[in-house]
This record gives sequence, structure tokens and C-alpha cells, in this order.
Amino acid sequence: MSTEGDGFANVQPDAKEHQEHPNQNQRFSRGHRKSDFEIVVDKLRQIQIPAVDLPPNKYNDKFLGRYRLYIHNLAKTATQDDIKELLKPYGEIGNIFLQNNKTFALVQMDYYYNALRAKSELHGTMLKERKIYISFSPFASIVVKNLSPFVTNEYLHLAFSVFGDIEFCCVFANKRGKSTGEGLVDFVKRGSVVLAKRLCSENPFFLTASLRPIEIEDYVPPLDTCDGLSEDKVRNHPQLYQERQFGPRFACDDTFERMYAGRFRELRSNFNSKMEQLKLQLQEEEKALETELMQAKYDYETERLKEIIRQRETERERLWIQNREDNSYRPPDNLFHQASQLSSILDVEERKIQEQWNKTTYGWDSEYQRAGPSGSRRKNPEVIVHCAKKERL
Repeated sequence: MSTEGDGFANVQPDAKEHQEHPNQNQRFSRGHRKSDFEIVVDKLRQIQIPAVDLPPNKYNDKFLGRYRLYIHNLAKTATQDDIKELLKPYGEIGNIFLQNNKTFALVQMDYYYNALRAKSELHGTMLKERKIYISFSPFASIVVKNLSPFVTNEYLHLAFSVFGDIEFCCVFANKRGKSTGEGLVDFVKRGSVVLAKRLCSENPFFLTASLRPIEIEDYVPPLDTCDGLSEDKVRNHPQLYQERQFGPRFACDDTFERMYAGRFRELRSNFNSKMEQLKLQLQEEEKALETELMQAKYDYETERLKEIIRQRETERERLWIQNREDNSYRPPDNLFHQASQLSSILDVEERKIQEQWNKTTYGWDSEYQRAGPSGSRRKNPEVIVHCAKKERL
């Protein structure tokens, strides 16, 4: 069962094993089927990152997998109608899986309380002249450990939805509301549990930027505090009378019982102290490993940036050498360009000189005309000089 509003986008993982095979399309076109790992990796690529502001999970609290009853020792003539009639007084009944050859059935009840009541009252009763036994079916649940403090219910659901449909998902929190680093995932099918355990054991699986891989363990349901151990289950045990020859009592001082009771207590105390020391040692080693990891990340990023700078400098030097070589092969073009510029400058200067000369000539002609033809050259010597210059030219 998936949540609403899960966002997806194309994301390429960094791991080499997540890269597609170069001839993948050819292999699929020839009839080769994708492996489970490739299918899961394709789903991981569709998760949009960064995955923030996820919508809250909405689960249906009815007909869950943990409410499924396992009924065995059925008669071969038992039918689904017989099972429905048997469980009808205890609430609504969902899917029924009946296999007469193996004389067992799986029945999904609506709520846990109704399933527990049916189990308590119908266990050991007769159906079709056979004594039936009822218990809860194995849970399709796993416990996920080594979770980051920022892994929430919604994020855990998003991460593990690639293995199959999820009925319920929860991250355990303490009294202060902080994560304990563990979470519970209930799948719809048992095959999803097997797939998740197999792939996460073969390949380290990370949920966040932290490089601490998650660990998966089978979910152990809480101890049965409703039925417990009744007297009927130990009545025929051969050691029953031997164990109950002595009743409840306190150990007296300076007795055999008190001495060995003290030794048992000391043994348990030593075990607890060693466990605490191992936990502290594990925490210290984990902190040291995280520090080493941060230093390795810093060194890796430093080397990567240095390599990028080195490549840029090499590329810049290559372009500079290429430009210099290109310019060295262009001297004729440069001389031609300079000659063209000089020629254009000379043309401009010649035009300016020609314009000035035209203006000067026009001025001489105007003065000559104002002097008139009947005038004497002695009366106007400047005109005579100018005219003489004009004739010489």
C-alpha cells in the first residue's frame, strides 16, 4: 500500500553497479528479463531528491497482514463457507486462502482485537470432527536499524516502497520524540520481505548522505500477554512433578541455595557489565570511524577540486598556445591590413588637400573677377602675382 503524493524524477546514482548495461536495450529486446536488483534500481532512480516536505502517510487500519490467522489441521472436506460460518461472530472477514491438500487456511480479519478474540476462543475447538489450531500467521514485517535522526515515517516508507507495497511504516521514537535509530516496515506480501533482506545483505543500502548502511532483521512480535502459558500445555511434561517438589520460598543465610544463587547473580552481573563495555567500545569505534570518514570526504573533495583546477589550467594553456600558433601564421594578413589602413589614411589626406586646393582656387578666381578686365595690372599688383602663379601651374 503506497502513500499518496510520492514525488518522482530521474536521478542517476553514483554507484557503478547502478549504471545501466551498455547493451541493456539489446538484451531486453532479445527476450532477457530484468533481474530483481535492476528493477529495484530503476525504482530508486525515479525518487526525486532532495526528498523533503513529504506528505503524511495514510494507512488503512483494516484487514492488515498482522491480523491474518493461520488455521491448521483442517479436514479435507472443509470449505470456505465453513470457515466463514466459524469466524462470523468475531467480525468482518477478508480474504481466505484455503488449501485442502495441506489442511490449512489463512484468514484475514478486520481488526487485531477481533483476530485475537477468535484465536483465543476457537483454538482447540472441533470443526468437521477434527481439532483445529489457530495462531497468527508469520508477519511480513522487518526491523530496520542504523537509521539517521532525520529519517521519518514518510521517508522510510518512500525508501522501502521500492521493494513492494507497504501496509504500515513507523520510526521508533523515545519519550522525548527523538529517533531511536530503528523502524518497523510492514509489507503486504512476504516476498517483499525476502527481496529486501536479500538485496540489502548483498549490497550496502544507504538512505541518506550518511555512509552507515542500514541493517534489516526479522520482526519479532511482542510476547503473548493475553493467553500466556496455560496449565494444559505442561500438564503431561515428565519434569513437572520434579520441578514442583519445592514451592515458592526465600533463600536462608549460610545455605547451599543462597551460595549458588549469589554465584548466578554474579555471573549475570558480569555479563551485564561486559555488555555495557562492549556498547561503549562500539560507540567509540563508530565515532572514530565517522571522524575518519569526514576526513576522507574532505581529502577527496580537496583532490577533486585540485584536479578540476589543474584541468582548467591545462585547457587554458592549450588555448593560449593554440591562439599564439594561429597568430603566428597570420603575418601576411596583418601587413595587408596595415597597408590597407595606411592607404585609406592617405586617401583621406589627399581628399582634404584637394578640397583645400579647390577652395583656394575658387578664391583666386573670385578676386580676379572683382578686379575687372579694364583694370591696370599696376593698380592691382596682387592679382598680377597670383595670375602669374596660376599660369606657372
